[in-house]
Amino acid sequence: MNTSQITDMQNYGALLTLFDRYHNFALSTHINPDGDAIGSELGLYLFLTKLGKSVKIFNTDVVPDSYKFLPYWDSIQSVHSVGTYRPEVLIVLDASTLARIGKTLANTLLPTHKLVNIDHHATAEAFGDVNLIMPSASSTSEIIYKLIKCHQTPICKACALCLYTGLMFDTGCFRYSNTTVETHRIAAELIEIGEFAPDEVYRNVYEQLPVAKIRLSGEVLRTLQVTDDGKIASVYATQKMFRKAGATADAVEGIVNQIQAIAGVEVALCVSEMTDRSTKVSLRSQGRVDVSQLAAEFEGGGHARAAGCRIAMPYPSAITTLVRTAQRYIDQSSSEHGDCQKD
Repeated sequence: MNTSQITDMQNYGALLTLFDRYHNFALSTHINPDGDAIGSELGLYLFLTKLGKSVKIFNTDVVPDSYKFLPYWDSIQSVHSVGTYRPEVLIVLDASTLARIGKTLANTLLPTHKLVNIDHHATAEAFGDVNLIMPSASSTSEIIYKLIKCHQTPICKACALCLYTGLMFDTGCFRYSNTTVETHRIAAELIEIGEFAPDEVYRNVYEQLPVAKIRLSGEVLRTLQVTDDGKIASVYATQKMFRKAGATADAVEGIVNQIQAIAGVEVALCVSEMTDRSTKVSLRSQGRVDVSQLAAEFEGGGHARAAGCRIAMPYPSAITTLVRTAQRYIDQSSSEHGDCQKD
């Protein structure tokens, strides 16, 4: 595959030329889509439809309830709707590998002309014919914002809301280290264009918790284990817990952030037993350990401080393996830090 790596804003033109050349587009994102995945998808969807393009969105997993306030969320179709449909161009957003959109979707949603990869993860693979990978961007939504600005097409109110939601989510509500002066400027412009209240966006995403999620959180937090040195904290959720709480697997989102806040913890992990007995993993780091590299060892990805993966083994074995791997990264970090001190 001949790939062209687009690395800066000056080269957005290559992708915009591709948009001018073709008419039928499909969009997709990673499994268990989050705010940035959905926000960037819908933002790009609105941009392309404004250009008069035919656009369809297909995701492996459903849109979480917390994002159903976003305009056009119900335009996102399931993997089962693909059938014999073949877009001219498939654009994959916020997924570090093609496999991250889901095996079935990756094997059935096949473009007739071009595969485009738009992402901001440092661990992203250049799997497309065109790859717009910008690790310096706070989010994939930020990349879509810049792409639209480069085209000099006015951003509509609905698009502004979607892109702001993605920006807010992937910066941890503007708390994470990927938040920059530029991030705030972009957010301010999107608020002005969209004429929405930021506090309402926050409440929709984070303060519409079902009772089942609270019950599940209690069950999961009771499984807390911390290593003897206090540097690794882990919790797990089983299918039995999901059934007892009346919750779905996405209800564990955010729990890993709670255990990351424990004093002295450098790596936090939350694992979920899936229906196929595989294990979904969320990883967080305080900074000394790059958990995107840790996740990559299990065909996952993400950012230095927030990453995830899915492991084809039962959750007890997965926890043991992950803790051992995290300990190796911590030991390596400590060794490197010690060497620096000696110098």
